[in-house]
This record gives sequence, structure tokens and C-alpha cells, in this order.
Amino acid sequence: MKTLRQCHQSFLMTLFGLGLLLSSCMARSQSDLENVLKQYDSQMVEGYIQPLADLFGANVNAGFFHSAAIPTGGLHIELDIIGMGSVVTDDQKTYQVTLPPSFSSRTMKTPTVFGPKGTEVSDPSGFKYKGSDGILDASLFPLAVPQLTVGYVYGTEATIRFITTPSIGDDKFPKTTLVGVGVRHSISQYIPQAPLDIALGFFYNKFTVGDIIDFTGISIGAQGGKSFSVLNLYGGLAWEKSTMNLDYTQSGSTSSLVNIDLDGANTFRGTLGVGLKLGFLSIFADANFGSVTNISGGIGFGI
Repeated sequence: MKTLRQCHQSFLMTLFGLGLLLSSCMARSQSDLENVLKQYDSQMVEGYIQPLADLFGANVNAGFFHSAAIPTGGLHIELDIIGMGSVVTDDQKTYQVTLPPSFSSRTMKTPTVFGPKGTEVSDPSGFKYKGSDGILDASLFPLAVPQLTVGYVYGTEATIRFITTPSIGDDKFPKTTLVGVGVRHSISQYIPQAPLDIALGFFYNKFTVGDIIDFTGISIGAQGGKSFSVLNLYGGLAWEKSTMNLDYTQSGSTSSLVNIDLDGANTFRGTLGVGLKLGFLSIFADANFGSVTNISGGIGFGI
């Protein structure tokens, strides 16, 4: 019979495997996405891909903390498996395009990357126009990543997250890499008898997909929280910025170089969360509110 520790280890490896599987499934969709993007010039691609910049930007800046308590000393090492997901709204599934002069209606709605299959319209002469199909027809855009946190030095902890999947086959699954780093410092240690744990944090993420998509995300914020035995309540306010860079050569007879930056929608984020601390096991979940609604949570093992 397995011991409790062995069960915990098996559960951790299962979660890590699910994270890798999720990233591989995303890589396949994004390989299809690369082919679609290369059909667009720099003016047309923005409407199709902007929701991805908004939702991915919200994801990469989520899940870095699940407590505001940072002791002034001692050894702390924790490995977390973090899952996060951004809500896809209806208005992020379509965008407006301008049709050629021969069409009586000069505009139409067509799918974004998160939309369904594109609809086809015809002008009086029979000329047909059809926008690209959506790649990810979903209501929630997910991401999963392992994360390691180490502390404490004078009330400071450092965090790193990393996951990579290699290219498979003839670039059918492009290589993806996510790297994130962060640092937090206790502020409540300077406030005698502070009613709450208070900390300040800075976080940076970089995510690349194949050769044409590159995300960066920065978040600076304050966290507050209170612990009650095994129960931990926490929250935060943060300023953040995320940018998606597209760099590719448009396919077709009039190919041209496309290199543009698209900013994610989130500028400020509010977080409310709850966690349980059961010895070396922690479980946590939170909701994040901004221009994009995001949820994150996970399970951690540490001392």
C-alpha cells in the first residue's frame, strides 16, 4: 500500500503531466495559428489576434502569489503547479472587417482567433469573401506552469516559473517556452502589530511560441492577507503591462514583412483568493478582476 507521501508525489507528477499535456495541445493549435496569421498583413492581423494578446497577457501575470505572509527569516522552498484561465467574452469572438466596394454592405463580423468557423458572403457579381476560421473556439483560455519559490532573506522571497515543449515532427508542434521570475518583500515587518500581512512584489514573464509569437508581461503590486489556523485569505492590487510581438513574412504573391506589437487589455488587476495550508501541502484559488476576468489556482508542496 502506498504511503501518504507516495500518494502526494504521484498526485504532483500527475498534475505536472497534465500541465505538459495542456501546453502540447496549445502548441498544436498555435501551429495552426501561425499558418493563419501568415495570410494577414500588418493592418488586417490586429483584429483577428488582439483577443489572444488580451487573454494571454492576463494569464501570464496570474498565480505568482497565494499568501501575503513573508517571514523575516528561515528556510522556505515550495513547488507549485499553477493553472490559470482567462474568460473569453462574446465580443472577443468576432471583429468587424471592411468589405470591398462591390458589396452593398461594406462591413461584416468575422471570427477572431477565438471564434467559430468563418461565414462566407457574396456580392451581386458572385465574388465571395470569407474571413479566417477561429482556431480556439472556447469560453476559457487556459495555461498551466510549475513554479518554484525560495525564501526567506530579511523578509524577501524569490520565485521562478519555467516550462518548455520541444518542436515535434516537421514543426507541426512548434517549440514553446515560458520563463517567469519574481521577487516579493514583506512590508508588515516594518509596521509593529500590523493587523494584516502586507507585501510588495515585482514579476516578469516571457513566453515564445515557434518563431513568430513572443509575449512579455510585467506586474508590480501590493498584496495583503490574514491567516486563521489552516485557512489563508489574501488579495492584491497591481499595475501590469503585457505585449505580444508578431514577427513573420506574409505569405502569398504580395508577401511583406510583418512586425507589430499588440498591448494586452489589462492595466490594473484586483485579486481575491483563499488557501488552505495542511502541513507541507497547500491548496489555493483566486479570482482576478480587470479588463480581463481571470481565475487561477493550484497545489503546492513545500517547507
